[in-house]
Amino acid sequence: MAVGIVTDSTSDIEPQLADRLGITVVPLFVIWGDRSYRDYVDLSRREFYRRLASEAELPKTSQPSPQMFEDAFALLANAGQEIVCITISSKLSGTVNAARAAAGRFEGASITVFDSLSVAGGLGMQARIANDLAKSGARTDQIVRALENERRAQRLYACIPDLSHVVRTGRIGKAQAAIGTLMKIVPVISLHDGEVVAEAQVRTFARAEETMIDLALKNVRDIADGRFLVMHTNAPDLAENVRGRLVHRFAGVKPKLLEVLEAGPVIATHGGPGAVGVFSAQ
Repeated sequence: MAVGIVTDSTSDIEPQLADRLGITVVPLFVIWGDRSYRDYVDLSRREFYRRLASEAELPKTSQPSPQMFEDAFALLANAGQEIVCITISSKLSGTVNAARAAAGRFEGASITVFDSLSVAGGLGMQARIANDLAKSGARTDQIVRALENERRAQRLYACIPDLSHVVRTGRIGKAQAAIGTLMKIVPVISLHDGEVVAEAQVRTFARAEETMIDLALKNVRDIADGRFLVMHTNAPDLAENVRGRLVHRFAGVKPKLLEVLEAGPVIATHGGPGAVGVFSAQ
């Protein structure tokens, strides 16, 4: 039986690419005042950053409703497909609970909800791996095993110049941010079991970038078999600089994947502008 892949918009798989790949993407929401905008649907990156720079009020985010996942699942289930749904880390959002609630409404359908313990490019990588396997005829259990392996292999390290956004949205502790501010320390953050933690603390943003690159490379034993994704929030020049530094450190060895990707509105709400990160996996 064919397997359909569903994910959420924090995977940063843009609508046109999702359509081309055949991946169903359920949007989260960016909330500004009394208005809600569907991530990537009602609010583009360009409009998001324009408003972020010009409006005094800062946005918030919200997870999709179970009904939104139910609508997505119904299209695939009615077509006779099994479903694998891969969501943002349960430690960062309640999105996985909405997906599970929706899955429980389909008696007799095969719907597997997988907690990626990741976000952004890492979630996108998992969704695309699952989709490639599904297109090749893999069964649901084979896809889930591959996702479990990928989840173990992935690491994210990132530098965020302004921790206020991460604190305001509850993704890192206030005490950690206060220490960083008082001591003029720049933290290198990582995802550990799906949670945002401070991986290292250094004195300058430049040193934080170097530490981030060191950690990303340490996660990959063989560059030729490695995959690297540089993420940024409205900082293309910074991301290209990091990409170039990675290439220099590769010393002529070409990895399986090296791409630059800009995060979408939901992720940028939490990270703020000017952040950069590297997902690495082998």
